[in-house]
Amino acid sequence: MRPLRALFVAIALLALSSADATAQAAPAGPRPLPSGIGEIRGRIADSASGQPVKGGSVTVRRLADSSFIGGALPKPDGTFRVDGLPPGRYTIRIRALGFGQYAKNDLVITPAAPAIDLGTVKLNIVATNLQGQQVTAERDDQALSPDRNTYSTKNMTTAAGGTAIDVLRNIPAVEVDGSNNVSLRGNANVVIQINGRSTPLKGDQLGMFLAQLPANTLQTVEVATNPSAKNDPEGTAGIINIVLNQEAELGLSGGINAGTSSTGQVNLGGNIGKQQGPFTAFLSLNGNRDRRTMTGTTARTNLVVLTPAFVETALGANQQPTSGGGTLRTEYRFNVKNALNFDSYLFAGRFNVEQSSNYTDLDAGRNVIGQFIQSIDQTSHSNNIDFDLAFHHQNQNRPQEMQYHLDVEYSNSENRSDVGLSGVVLKQSAGAPSSIPTETDSLTYRFPAWNLKADYMKPFGATMKLEAGLKGTFRTTSNDFDVSTLTGGTFVHDNARSNGFSYRENIGAAYALLSRAFGSKIQTQTGLRAENVDTRLLIPRQTIQTDNQYTSVYPSAILSYNFTQLRQAKLSYSRRVSRPFPQQLSPVVLRLDSRTQQYGNPKLKPEYTDAFEINMTEAKPWGSLQLNPYVRHTGNAVRSIQFVDAAGITTSTFDNVASTVTIGSDLNASLRRGAMTLFGGGSVYHYSSDAKTLTTTTRNLSTKAVSWSVRSNATWKLSALTDLQAFANYRAPFKMEGGSQLAQVNINIGARYKAWGDAGSIAIRVADPFNMTKFGYRLDNGTVIETSERLIGLRGVIIAINRNFGTQLKLRPKAEPDAQSAATPVGTP
Repeated sequence: MRPLRALFVAIALLALSSADATAQAAPAGPRPLPSGIGEIRGRIADSASGQPVKGGSVTVRRLADSSFIGGALPKPDGTFRVDGLPPGRYTIRIRALGFGQYAKNDLVITPAAPAIDLGTVKLNIVATNLQGQQVTAERDDQALSPDRNTYSTKNMTTAAGGTAIDVLRNIPAVEVDGSNNVSLRGNANVVIQINGRSTPLKGDQLGMFLAQLPANTLQTVEVATNPSAKNDPEGTAGIINIVLNQEAELGLSGGINAGTSSTGQVNLGGNIGKQQGPFTAFLSLNGNRDRRTMTGTTARTNLVVLTPAFVETALGANQQPTSGGGTLRTEYRFNVKNALNFDSYLFAGRFNVEQSSNYTDLDAGRNVIGQFIQSIDQTSHSNNIDFDLAFHHQNQNRPQEMQYHLDVEYSNSENRSDVGLSGVVLKQSAGAPSSIPTETDSLTYRFPAWNLKADYMKPFGATMKLEAGLKGTFRTTSNDFDVSTLTGGTFVHDNARSNGFSYRENIGAAYALLSRAFGSKIQTQTGLRAENVDTRLLIPRQTIQTDNQYTSVYPSAILSYNFTQLRQAKLSYSRRVSRPFPQQLSPVVLRLDSRTQQYGNPKLKPEYTDAFEINMTEAKPWGSLQLNPYVRHTGNAVRSIQFVDAAGITTSTFDNVASTVTIGSDLNASLRRGAMTLFGGGSVYHYSSDAKTLTTTTRNLSTKAVSWSVRSNATWKLSALTDLQAFANYRAPFKMEGGSQLAQVNINIGARYKAWGDAGSIAIRVADPFNMTKFGYRLDNGTVIETSERLIGLRGVIIAINRNFGTQLKLRPKAEPDAQSAATPVGTP
């Protein structure tokens, strides 16, 4: 508990220093804000006549987060200058009425080269409609950077009217299967963050939450495959950070959105924001209802249980998710340095599933010897809340000054599932049950958690900075599982199968990072994070208690080299962990149907991954290129294991394999050519695992395999108001321990018409137009050979409408210590 005491002491000291700084604030009255040493200058001219362009505007934004840094108006001779810029990377946009927009990315200001002269910028004349024209700055849809890639959802027409799941299916290297499980580069041990904070949800609960989060509530998705020691080390695959909409506008502003689809989906939402003086508030509310039909088949060959020799299963299901919720963000600025934020989100959902599985048993000659139908009627309710209070001491105009952040967060998720199991035997045999019991199962999960954080940053000159922080995490999971069976016309509680558990996890952490620049070419960073973990698993009805306490360290290192202002290479190393979550540890048996059950493994160990990555990024006038080779070694990797017992029951559990090694590379490229923007890429990796130590099977499931995937996202601007977008992704089949995953295809086509200009649009999207989106697996573990496919019913036509009012001005960029990898030294945004 020593790190936690240190955390509270640090919070108290930093709070006192903040109060002292506020008390010593300067007297009332205007005073100039401190500024940087850099400047960007140039001259704007008509490309045809060479005459100066006197009107228009020049805006400069940070390349990393598109936050506004400075601007200028051209002089009568067309010259302009934007000064007071701290060292860093910027993007500049020049707009003038009657001319096409000029944009240039990755302008680099350093202490050694503080001034950039663009020379004469020639603008082309275009036809212009003067009525109601607005001048706005737009963020690139994809921002490729060495520490993380950021994808904007603003123009993601191929996810319009959908949910967060539809958005994630459009993100490179991210995959979502038919059960809404998210993986990154084929690894499911990925951390999902909301606004830079890890959600406590895992597995089915996380998938249900993401499937109920409307796509229009998302602003960007950030993917970090090798975060530094500043970040929480959980998630060996990396971090996917979902940033919710948090825009407010000067005065009063807002918008409404609505959508519907041929699948029965209906969603409605709205937002309102107000920015006045030091106070800013943003509120959004959304509701969503959908209907999905899922079909599938499973073919099994029993290798141990000889009767039946084969089992054919046909599955059909209707899913009806309904959800509603909203987000609130507020900020009060005491002065140019100090601000207080209160943020929260609340989402509640109901998920209904009606599923029927038709089992047919066959003998060795493939003659039908038994047949029965298993029915499942499930209703799930979920409530998710998150409250965060944060104090920031940070001068946005002088990022080279000392800054710190204090953060207190409380979150809680409650999930309850009521499942009704029933069935009928059509033909009885030795392999088929004589009857299928009717029962009701009630499963309740609760995930309350507290997070306390203190982050500090201190520059030392223009080339070095130190970052440090403390964090305390206190989270628990409680689970209650009750079973009642129909006996004599009355449901009777089954004490033998009813069970439950509680899991407590306390984590005390401290980290430090030192960043150093050597000239304008070389940047380095070294970091170390130490964590003390104390856990307790308690199963009262079985008098089982498992306590565990351990300390781990997570080093990281980064070396980057700037060949030019537009070309950079980075070598990084980090160590990360995936701790077993409670459902993986609990030995409580959950019966999914009469032939399928699952339980956890209390002996599971955390898995640790050492990752080495090279990132090479280059910006071109026509777009950008990014190549990302990597090597990952994981010890005690947790894997889902399936086997069939002597009674023919398929059991799913978890176990540790000795190690896995993944060697691969990602390639991403963007191309801008006139009215077309193309973003594409692919990945390939070699995977090997040493699974000889598995205790749940007698067969050596060690695996060697090669996997690859490709994707493309193309946008055509048919006119100033109309654009067309197409997205396609293909992931080839790949082997895993005891089996393989089948190939996966995802296609979306969408069109958008800006009926109200920048104030609103109408979008139409065709999801899975060729009905090709399937998910499946092949299992071969020595006891059974099984092939299964699921068609989850994504095919449909979706229409989405949004309408905004107000002039779009972003809320001050919010510091998210966990959402930033801090991969760059002083002065670099």
